[in-house]
Amino acid sequence: MEAQADNATKMGRKLDKSTLIWIALGAIIIAITGINLWSVFDTEPEALTETVAVSVPDFSLTNQQGEPLGLSDMAGKIWVADFIFTSCPTICPAMTQEMTRLQSEFVADPVYFVSFSVDPKRDTVDVLSRYATAYGADNRRWHFLTGDKTKIYQLAEQGFSLAAGHNGSEILHSPRFVLVKADGNIHDYYDSRSKPAMLRLRRDVKTLLRK
Repeated sequence: MEAQADNATKMGRKLDKSTLIWIALGAIIIAITGINLWSVFDTEPEALTETVAVSVPDFSLTNQQGEPLGLSDMAGKIWVADFIFTSCPTICPAMTQEMTRLQSEFVADPVYFVSFSVDPKRDTVDVLSRYATAYGADNRRWHFLTGDKTKIYQLAEQGFSLAAGHNGSEILHSPRFVLVKADGNIHDYYDSRSKPAMLRLRRDVKTLLRK
């Protein structure tokens, strides 16, 4: 009888340890799930982090309507920029779709969008106009720009600190979006492929709109 009691006690201890382990694992899983859900649904504006001011350099290009557009036209405006090209078979369609979503979400706000073509030879005004129409771009708020290739590449690399160039026949460019403040300074960069980054972009835009 004593041996049976000892065995029962040992089994009870094993069960207690096993139960505690499963309870601990369950608590960890619940905590991780909670954090992930918070990151998805928390879209409230948050305080902006002060960074060293980097100004967008002056530029003068042509938009999809055949009209000249330069930095002075964006003065006093909050805008999101990216570098794409219309025949891009990889990341550009997803980038432009993401920009379309931003345009839709901020349709009632003074937020503007600028897409610079890194293949301006093929991306003529007519080509950019058709591309803009295909993605439902509001011509008053979303500009697709073409012009001198050398100047656009310099603007990307030296002005926005974004990669742009060629690898043989392949055109290379960054997948990041750039948020520019009303004073013409770059606020931050956001990987268009990253949901957390795009949520952060939306929060930052909302905060800038409140200033």
